[in-house]
Amino acid sequence: MRVKVILNPCANRGRAAQLEDELALWGERYGGLDVVRTEAPGHAVVLAQLAAEAGYERIAAAGGDGTAHEVANGLMAVPSSRRPPMALISMGSGNDYAFGLGMLAPAPAAVGRLFQGEPRLLDLAEVVNNRGQRRYVINGVGIGFDAAVAIATSKIRRIRGFAAYLVAALQTIALHYDRPHLELQFNDGHVRQKSLMLSIGVGPRIGGGFLLTPDAAFDDGQLDSCLVDPIGRLTMLRMMPKAMKGQHTTAPFVKMRRGESVEVRSDRPLPIHVDGEIFATPEDGVTKLSIRSIPAALPVIF
Repeated sequence: MRVKVILNPCANRGRAAQLEDELALWGERYGGLDVVRTEAPGHAVVLAQLAAEAGYERIAAAGGDGTAHEVANGLMAVPSSRRPPMALISMGSGNDYAFGLGMLAPAPAAVGRLFQGEPRLLDLAEVVNNRGQRRYVINGVGIGFDAAVAIATSKIRRIRGFAAYLVAALQTIALHYDRPHLELQFNDGHVRQKSLMLSIGVGPRIGGGFLLTPDAAFDDGQLDSCLVDPIGRLTMLRMMPKAMKGQHTTAPFVKMRRGESVEVRSDRPLPIHVDGEIFATPEDGVTKLSIRSIPAALPVIF
């Protein structure tokens, strides 16, 4: 079996790079694997597509959610008849995708699953904005507040993991309180309102520990959404522990929905993240977004 591991050496603030030699050794127990390092943001997309086109039978994303996001996008560039399954070797700081799939495991066990596991088809979402940018999403899309937090997190250097996201969230609560007026088309109707944030989940968890769409499933062909009305800063602080446990869904200012697609229009440019990666900042001028579910699109090794 030809197996490629795409390693992001920057994952978890560079700690993933220290396991490169061990990955090769663990792989030798099962017949060997090829490890290649990413060199820049977006490189894993290219590497995954090239590996698939070269005939590799299994391709692993060794890193965090961003690495898995890029590898999935690379594999989606290959026709489904020739698309190899993706495996996860979780080495990131958040690992929300692996958590949602129940596949958080030490790296040696993840390498074993890479060879011995079986593929299962999972849903994706496709996101397109008014600038023509298109992206496949494995776990979730954030618009508004949580995207602003993702942008703030990317600027934090001395703290890792959920702690960095928490600090960024507190900074954003203190300094960022934008409330765009959104026009939203859900499967069950049209909504017009000012909003603090809209989170759309293929899976349940985002942000390294927030269960914003706790009932989302990766194989039901549906997108779960969490729309939050404008609320005060103290209320935001009180709701953070609840959102970490998925206990925010019954609050009167939270609306949960489920459907196959969401259309978004805004009265101002939006911050947007996909799978925790920055998709747009307000400076990019994105005011329209289309998100749709693509059922059973990506084979993933379990």
